[in-house]
Amino acid sequence: MDHSIGAVARLAGVSVKAVRHYSDLGLLTVRRTAAGHRRYDDNAVVRLRLIRTLRALDLDLPTIHAVLRDERPLAEVAATHADALAIQIRTLRRQHALLTVLANHPEPEDIHLMTEQSEQDRRALIEDFLDTTLAGTAPAVRQNLTPVLSEDADPQQVEAWLELTALVTAPDFRDSVRRLMAGYLALAGDDPLRADPEYRSRLIELRRTEAGPHWHRYVELVAVVNGWAPPSRIAG
Repeated sequence: MDHSIGAVARLAGVSVKAVRHYSDLGLLTVRRTAAGHRRYDDNAVVRLRLIRTLRALDLDLPTIHAVLRDERPLAEVAATHADALAIQIRTLRRQHALLTVLANHPEPEDIHLMTEQSEQDRRALIEDFLDTTLAGTAPAVRQNLTPVLSEDADPQQVEAWLELTALVTAPDFRDSVRRLMAGYLALAGDDPLRADPEYRSRLIELRRTEAGPHWHRYVELVAVVNGWAPPSRIAG
């Protein structure tokens, strides 16, 4: 069916100005009447609806032109655009988390770390802490005590990371953890997982006297950063 520019605009849900613009860019096939009026077929309506959809998804006109000319598959364009959006979403979530922390704590200590630290920097910080305090412990123990902040961390995880950073860089805390682990290894011997009552009682006392609440706070913060269930406290 032959359509006027006004009719094709109504059928496609776009403005006459948009139809004229897309026609001038070569995105639509148009013929002229003897009087010079633009006329469009049904395929123009289909193409206009596709253009409107892709523009609503923020695809640029050169890319849309390539799709309409079969120079690029629509599936490939969609996949590429989806990957780019995923990166933007992670970035926006990170910014949202930082702004939320700033809103709740106008002057949080070390907030600059979240904008300056790379993932490699964060990993190096934790590895240094674990290397200097957990030497000799089983790999599974070390893994359970390793926080990994995701790129799309929520505000609670960001706050936990900032508190954890301050904790692991405190010399007194490091010293107390070293003493705790040295005592733990001496107490556990060849069987660090045994759980007889006397062993557990002595381990609880060791935790209380050497690292106190700061050690359990570290374990809690690791759980928050990693998105794990809160650890249960061992009652003395």
